[in-house]
Amino acid sequence: MRNFILETIELVHSIETRFIELGRRLYKIKTETLWKDDYSSYQAFLEDAKVKPANASILANIYQTYVIEGGVLEESLAGIGYSNLYQAIPLIGKQTARNVVEIARNLTRGEIQDEVIEAKVGKHDHEPKDDTRFALCNCGKFYKITN
Repeated sequence: MRNFILETIELVHSIETRFIELGRRLYKIKTETLWKDDYSSYQAFLEDAKVKPANASILANIYQTYVIEGGVLEESLAGIGYSNLYQAIPLIGKQTARNVVEIARNLTRGEIQDEVIEAKVGKHDHEPKDDTRFALCNCGKFYKITN
């Protein structure tokens, strides 16, 4: 039973790092047109691999942005989660890729989103844009209040 538990822990670690390898492979296949010998297009390759184009783009973009352009070691991206890394990409430029990796590692997606907004519009207090108001219905949906 102990072996099963250790193998499960290893599987979790493997999953956390495999998205980086997949991003590297997708980036290489697309940029070096490695799909040409077997497929009519990169899109056809993705269909055969059962990878959605949006997911392929996200993973390849993470690899390109952090590893190739940012000089971050692949191993240091492990365990962060690709959604946090992708969400934090707009922060690069205002901060180094290595600093952004730490932000992605330590903040939630919502907190990263707040950081991205703040980087775009600056630090500010939230104020209403106009007099439009909404209320929360008992069913859980918001509706616009008209006066």
